[in-house]
Amino acid sequence: MNPVDEVVVAETPQPVKTSWLQLGVVCAAQLVIWTGFSGILPYLPIFLQEEGHSSVIMIGFITAAFYVGALIFSSPFGWLSDVVGRKPMMIGGLGLMAVACFLFTLTVDPRWFLLFRVVEGMSAAAGGVMFAFVADITAPNHRSRGLGMVLSAQFGGAILGPALGAALYHAGGGGRTGFYAIFYFGAVVAAFTTIVMAFLIREPAATRRRQAARIGKERRPSYRAVLKPAIAGFLIVSFSANFAFGGFEVIWSLWLDHLGVSMTMISVVWIVMCVPMMLSFATGILADRHSRFLLMFAGNTVAALTFVVFGLTKSLALYLVVGVIQGLAFAFAHPAKQGFLIQVSPPEWIGTVQGLDTTSMWVGGLLGTLIVPAVYGAISGHVIALCGAVAIAGLAIAAPILWRARATRAEAHSPAAPQEQAVG
Repeated sequence: MNPVDEVVVAETPQPVKTSWLQLGVVCAAQLVIWTGFSGILPYLPIFLQEEGHSSVIMIGFITAAFYVGALIFSSPFGWLSDVVGRKPMMIGGLGLMAVACFLFTLTVDPRWFLLFRVVEGMSAAAGGVMFAFVADITAPNHRSRGLGMVLSAQFGGAILGPALGAALYHAGGGGRTGFYAIFYFGAVVAAFTTIVMAFLIREPAATRRRQAARIGKERRPSYRAVLKPAIAGFLIVSFSANFAFGGFEVIWSLWLDHLGVSMTMISVVWIVMCVPMMLSFATGILADRHSRFLLMFAGNTVAALTFVVFGLTKSLALYLVVGVIQGLAFAFAHPAKQGFLIQVSPPEWIGTVQGLDTTSMWVGGLLGTLIVPAVYGAISGHVIALCGAVAIAGLAIAAPILWRARATRAEAHSPAAPQEQAVG
């Protein structure tokens, strides 16, 4: 095992046992909900272009509306999860997802889709509370592993979704009815998961005690205590990385469609990118045992470089190869990043910190969806390379901040630590 190299500002003060049963419920729910969500995601820009006759700029605005909803509500929902509980926020987010997917079937007017995507963004803001819930139910030495398991489930859904989406599109006869079949599927899946989670999710007793003690006392955190330099570094990374992904989200399927790639092959490209991400459960174990800092930065750097390659090639074969590399990079980066962020978060305000991090993500994504489509008209798919450059710049700025943080004291997630117990 490598020497410890990351700071722990505050872990849970009492012994924490990992609830593998609750973690399994969360993983199953994420697999199902992401199957529905990703079944829509690759095809929505094409639907808006073909059926709504939307311009690329308008598609960018509609994509940006998602980030507006997520941005406005991420921090309030994170704080509310610290005060009233994680479960109500997670259930509410899933319910909003079901509503948004159903609304997609009511019209093809792109102006209405601006509102519908705001609702979908609100659901994502509430869904961000899930990472705080995972922190509540896992021991410190299992944090990245638990987060990696959840991410693997999400990416598994991201693989199944586009494949099912393409099948539903063809089963629906193509065209508008084919797209509606995809949207109805997303709505049904989200509604079903909402009901199941409402019955199966249980908040840990320690979390409930903290929430009860907080009501009537300190209802809002001290942002001087929350916004430490290390957390600010994470906000920079989240902003720049999601600027890149936000722009990529709008452009990539349109660019492949422009190059003559079929709907089926577009789904194949998406699946190829997502399959390696399922290794997050394994990379989470590595992050718990070694350096979360190094894994986070190595993974994010490689992922940023793949955006550069995506923007400089028109080769479908190279897209597929680089997609595999990108998926592996994300698999290494995300569990390590989330575990490291939880380490430097005050335990009583983990939800608030997650909300701030998610807000930074949505701000970056929002700007990416607005700026990148405007540049797309001038330089076409090459703009994806600029997205990668922005992500690299963010990593360069944040690296010294987080390096100093990780060098402050040794990590406290050794498997031998007495507080790191596990239960079935």
